[in-house]
Amino acid sequence: MTPEEYDFQPPTSDPYRRAVIAPLWLTVLMCLCTLVAWGIAALRLTGYAFFAIAAGLFGLFGVITLGTWLWGRLQIRRADAFLASDRPLVRWKYSALEWERLKEAVWQEESGDWKIQLGCLTVLFAITGLLTGLLIGLDEGLGEAILGGVIGLVGGGAIGGVIGAVVAGSQHLVVRQAYAQTEPGEVALGRDEVYALGNYFRGNGKTSYVRRVTLHREAPARLHIEIQLPPRPRGSSEAEWVLPVPPQMVEAVEKTLPLIAP
Repeated sequence: MTPEEYDFQPPTSDPYRRAVIAPLWLTVLMCLCTLVAWGIAALRLTGYAFFAIAAGLFGLFGVITLGTWLWGRLQIRRADAFLASDRPLVRWKYSALEWERLKEAVWQEESGDWKIQLGCLTVLFAITGLLTGLLIGLDEGLGEAILGGVIGLVGGGAIGGVIGAVVAGSQHLVVRQAYAQTEPGEVALGRDEVYALGNYFRGNGKTSYVRRVTLHREAPARLHIEIQLPPRPRGSSEAEWVLPVPPQMVEAVEKTLPLIAP
């Protein structure tokens, strides 16, 4: 099948759907926790410290969810404009068999990643709850501090377990959805610009750009794309995309390699 025979559709999936599902559910969870904490404090069963913590987390997760969703919408529009333009130098759509093999490989690699979140967040929130309970109880004496620490430890661990379950479940859901996608993925490569399987990148020539593109011709052929990202407070400033290349597209991809990386 030649590149001209591929039927390209405008992208409709959010490339940041994996990042937005977890904070969305956490926002809903923290909203409920904020209401519960406010009700308990209003009944004078506890102070307003836990309400303030829950409200702060609700605001934090809400801002993260909104920002991630807006950025995803913007990326969809940019990817749509790229695919509809004459900027792609080479493009292809995987066959049904190639797509099944690619999905299976991704599933084998990512299907178990969600389990890590369960333990990490439980411990983190348990320690936070312990310290918070100790600090709150210190004003009333050592006995109250110990009691507050125990309550904070149990409560924080429970909250961390719930949040960990939400994050882990969200990640697992996204991987399951990707595995269930029947429409083969698409790839389009331009000068300092890449659209691959719903993800989109366009460099600015300064802080972000395609560093290197390497084609490995031995079967199965694959394309390694090294991307330089702007400096970030957390996470790596480098990314690597590995894309299988259909046999009939190897020659066309090889001819465009010098043009992709500026």
